[in-house]
Amino acid sequence: MARSTLAGRRALVTGAAGGIGAAVARGLLDEGAQVMISDVDAGRGERTAHELSGNDGPGCVFQRADVSSEEEVTALVARAERELGGLDILVNNAGVAESGGGVTGVPVAEWRRVMDVNVTGTFLCSRAAFPLLARSGHGAVVNLSSIFGVTGLPAFPAYSASKGAIANLTRQLAVEGGPMGIRVNAVLPGYVDNDMGDSRSLLSPGDAAEALRQREAAAARQPIARQCSTGEIAAVVTFLVSPAASFVTGVLMPVDGGFLAQGDWRGPEAS
Repeated sequence: MARSTLAGRRALVTGAAGGIGAAVARGLLDEGAQVMISDVDAGRGERTAHELSGNDGPGCVFQRADVSSEEEVTALVARAERELGGLDILVNNAGVAESGGGVTGVPVAEWRRVMDVNVTGTFLCSRAAFPLLARSGHGAVVNLSSIFGVTGLPAFPAYSASKGAIANLTRQLAVEGGPMGIRVNAVLPGYVDNDMGDSRSLLSPGDAAEALRQREAAAARQPIARQCSTGEIAAVVTFLVSPAASFVTGVLMPVDGGFLAQGDWRGPEAS
């Protein structure tokens, strides 16, 4: 894809202090977009925005926001309108997972937090951004679902259920957004080399190494026998929000190394 594919476009990426979100923000910046990122981690988010602004082209702005809060989402989108002059692109990447334990072990508070951030957050950001996206004339939304929104994931019922809800919310938003000139698609990552929520950093060195080994072993059973990089996810997101995907909406696009084609989901961690 040629540089400046997104020149003049204005983008908001949630959950972008690191990992997939930061990679998506970098990809959009590299294609000429103006980008605002948000995250609940203010310190890390500010550092990421500063690092991303070091490249040639439009800078990157950070706004702290908890996407499960209607008030904070309203303030986030309002600032995006002030700073960027509007919105053409929304990437709903913010997400969390429970600590595991399965349907009989997950605390109700964890279940609600996962649903609030992953599902309600995607809804709130989309609802707030839709008027600006409609005004742009070529609005595009990408939601981050997961392969585990299509299959079950042992020990993580809230995560799996939330990602399934995001998948169908994507279809609903595509139906509603089409007449408004807004395209809405979802990316379904498989095993990504992305320590979601820095979960392994909370483990002992030995347990962290074992968790990574198990994850890599699970990824090795896919047709493309490795984990995906965050940059590979970002490249697909960049395509979906670009003019090259102008007739693509309501699509759930796996980026999973053939995981869903093979149907072998036996793995220990959420992606």
